[in-house]
Amino acid sequence: MKKISYRAVSIETLTSALLAVMLAGATKLVVAIDVAKTKMMAGFGREDGSTTRLVRFESPTWTRAFVDLVIATGKELGVPVEALMEPTGTYGDGLRALLVANGVKAFMLSPKRVHDAKEVFDGVPSLHDAKSCVVMAQLHRQGVSRAYTPMHVDRVRMRALVSRREVFEKPLQMHLGALEGLLGRHWPELLGDMDVWRRQTPLELLAVYPCPADVLAHEAEARAVMRRASRNSMKPEDVQRVFDSASRSIGLPASEEEREVIRAVVLEALHVRASISSIDKVIEKVATEHETTRGLAPVVGRVTAVVLVAYLGPFSEYGSAAALEKACGLNLKIKSSGNVIGRPSITRRGPPEVRMYLYLAALRLVKNDPLIAAWYRSRGGYRANHKLIAVVGVMRKLVRALWHVARGATFDATKLVDARALSAASAQGAAPRPPTSRDVSSLSEATAAL
Repeated sequence: MKKISYRAVSIETLTSALLAVMLAGATKLVVAIDVAKTKMMAGFGREDGSTTRLVRFESPTWTRAFVDLVIATGKELGVPVEALMEPTGTYGDGLRALLVANGVKAFMLSPKRVHDAKEVFDGVPSLHDAKSCVVMAQLHRQGVSRAYTPMHVDRVRMRALVSRREVFEKPLQMHLGALEGLLGRHWPELLGDMDVWRRQTPLELLAVYPCPADVLAHEAEARAVMRRASRNSMKPEDVQRVFDSASRSIGLPASEEEREVIRAVVLEALHVRASISSIDKVIEKVATEHETTRGLAPVVGRVTAVVLVAYLGPFSEYGSAAALEKACGLNLKIKSSGNVIGRPSITRRGPPEVRMYLYLAALRLVKNDPLIAAWYRSRGGYRANHKLIAVVGVMRKLVRALWHVARGATFDATKLVDARALSAASAQGAAPRPPTSRDVSSLSEATAAL
């Protein structure tokens, strides 16, 4: 195989006239751009996938000059211009917007496609900026790129709201994780008696009385705090359980400084949770304003419906339920050879936020629907104590159902599973335990696995 040179020149040494001479006879100018934070690389080529000149330039200092060079070269040649980019990160958004505003048709290429083609192209398993441009041009010629379509203004708004929510969600998980560690040292029994990850009441209590000794010393006031925080919904036996655990706690006595640490963590968690609650109200209002989310909201909740549409677009635009499943990264892959049969796993492509919220929606579905719960408990993964595998099975079924719901169908759990294959005892048995603080605390690990 002939050695291929990937020599690039600085944009300062090029002119549109020089590029036009190099590309004489081209019927289309194809510009493949490898996006980076500052050091950009671009390849000028023809419609046949060949790359004539590789150019490097600094962003944003030389970005406008690069766009001017692309436009001028297209005019010199008198041909249409197509730009190729990978949809990675945000550093290329400004450049793409400038190109589109000047009449350049933009195309997006999957980074995975480029990565997988690196050795097929020249027999060398290496990939660098210049080579990426050359490979992108070849893949574009084969028709594997897709035309860039600007995101609808409604999706832009939804994404901004979801991103704003994530600004607070991540610190909340961090604070609650720190609180769990502190309680494990000073009041481990409370972790079993109250759900500190999902409930407001234990946080309100700890903000005032951060250790068992404080609760026991101010019993009447502590009861009042729990009554107020729970809005009188906390059962008397649950309240008494808190005092019982405080009296028999094996936790280490907390010094005044350690009490202040617990208070600080709890107050930050309460503050962040209040911010999330405020944003959720806006998100829920948005969910009622758009037809694309109104149909999904009764099944997965308003916030999750907005998250899914924000990252995936309207579900009705997908040609099949399998296509939607693939966009979520929930389609299966397997690697096997000869007698070695690999274990199927999901591809985990697409936005991880989608899988995180679908994971939570699947847990709610298992908790609330007896038929889905019976199917969930019958999975081999559940019986082998690999419950995440069983939850993924519910997620896959849920996504396929949502594709039909987006087209006007009514959500019906009986259409997701074969009830006849489940025993009557399993279908009518006790509902599985609801998600506990341990489930929620391992959400980041579960999301990584997804």
